Amino acid sequence: MKYLKEVYNDFKVVPFKKFMTFLFFLSCILGYVVMALFPYFASQIIKYATVGNTLAYTYTFYLAIAYIVYEIIWYFNYYIYSFLQTYYCDTINKKLFNKICTSSRKISKTLDNGKMLSLVGDDIPSFCYLLDSITVYISTIFMIILTVILIFKAHFIFALITVISLVIYLIFMIKNMDKFSKYLKEQKKHNDTINSTYVEELNALKEIKTLPIKDKLYKKLQTKLNRYTKAYFRKRKYFARNENTSTLIPQYTKFILYLVLLIFMVKFNATIDLVILIIGYYDQLIENLTELVSSYREIKEYHVSVKRVNEALTYEDDLSNLFGKYENDEIYGSIVLKNASYKYNSKYILDNINLEIKPNTLNVIIGPSGSGKTTLFDLLLRFYRINSGEIYLDGVNIYEYSDNIYASNITLVKQNPFIYNMSIRDNLRLVNSNKKRQEEVIKEVGLHEHIMSLPKGYSTVLTGNATNLSGGQKQLLSIARSLLTDAEILLMDDITASLDPKTTNEIINLLVRLKEDHTILVITNREDLINKADKIIYLNKGKAKSYKSLTDLKEKLGPESEVII
Repeated sequence: MKYLKEVYNDFKVVPFKKFMTFLFFLSCILGYVVMALFPYFASQIIKYATVGNTLAYTYTFYLAIAYIVYEIIWYFNYYIYSFLQTYYCDTINKKLFNKICTSSRKISKTLDNGKMLSLVGDDIPSFCYLLDSITVYISTIFMIILTVILIFKAHFIFALITVISLVIYLIFMIKNMDKFSKYLKEQKKHNDTINSTYVEELNALKEIKTLPIKDKLYKKLQTKLNRYTKAYFRKRKYFARNENTSTLIPQYTKFILYLVLLIFMVKFNATIDLVILIIGYYDQLIENLTELVSSYREIKEYHVSVKRVNEALTYEDDLSNLFGKYENDEIYGSIVLKNASYKYNSKYILDNINLEIKPNTLNVIIGPSGSGKTTLFDLLLRFYRINSGEIYLDGVNIYEYSDNIYASNITLVKQNPFIYNMSIRDNLRLVNSNKKRQEEVIKEVGLHEHIMSLPKGYSTVLTGNATNLSGGQKQLLSIARSLLTDAEILLMDDITASLDPKTTNEIINLLVRLKEDHTILVITNREDLINKADKIIYLNKGKAKSYKSLTDLKEKLGPESEVII
């Protein structure tokens, strides 16, 4: 009961369909109750047929009706199951999607690529599988109790033999299933790491083809495969015991029953209808025991999957209950960092930073590798929370803004933006469905003419993360996508790093135009872009200094500036 209560609690992560679940259980139990009539009707047919009584025909008719009712009940049961399966898969996928979107990037440590593949492909459907197995499990327990009572009613001796066999069988089964569950968990864990390895290989295909690393990578994969195989064989050992060895107990009990029935027929003149009834009920009992073992194993198996989904859905990080309810959408774009510090693994990445960034300005952030430039963006995006100090947007602490208001007013363009495998129009529609507005921003970034020169224009499908666009065009599309958000603050993470001089110049001119309506922060080391900045922020060793011009920066930093720029 304790285990079943734990299983029940795992269903609380999604709204429970009580009425449909009740119908599902009820139809399953009714199906088994009707099945319990089969041996009784069969024994009555034999009983009256052997004495030439016409009641044999009546019970034959009853048996025929019972078969029809049995099939109708299970058809209804399968229909409800389909409804519940659709409901749970849709609801859980939605909750998981929202959990990922609203959590910090630390969730990727809990849900890496390999585990996500397993969750979506195998674990989420297990909610309804588990419900089905629990239904069968409870129904078969009910049926076993009912069958034993009926055997007791028919004959005490045979019932006693049956009960002793049943107790031995269940003890053996439970011990094996606990071991089965243990090694199943290990198998799934190793399967996650194997999935992650294959995702890595796909992402690192260029490196694999250009570096002599294939053999070592395969050796690494083989180690994971060996661990998976070891856990699998251990799991299968206990599975085999339940599926094969355990069946010897009821089968030998059936042999004993035949032997005792034979003695009763010879010595005590037992009737043939009693033999049919006892053997019929015992055959049904064996069938129920087989289903009980199978459903118990499935409960153990699917519960492992359900718990993995629950761990993802109940994941909590440092962003839990972080955001406030401040709903003012009149954002001008003034950013102030006051004594702001952030540390990772006890090391300060940013230490007591004080900065002021005014609205409608272009600000560049420079500094050596590892100086905290990207970390500063992550903090402004509220991916992480600062350890001390304050960050203000228009005089309001950024953590007081509601999630929707803040996210709609600050956006990021990355050095290597991700473009979805869909048409240009659909990529833009993800952000803003207004076609007129889409084309306005595309013209603003200077990409309209190129798009119109494509055979399908805006309907052109961008494949493989937009490999059919140049790096510059992909970057411009990413900027256009960010402009569709109508965000007041634009964060640009080294967006000109790998672009040709012509495209770089176009983007620089675009940023200068955009600052008239936006507050822009750009991570860069390009002198031509730094020259256009209203403020230069230099980060190094956790500290931040501001400069008004490139000349001022070079005078203050001296030779150090030549290394950075």
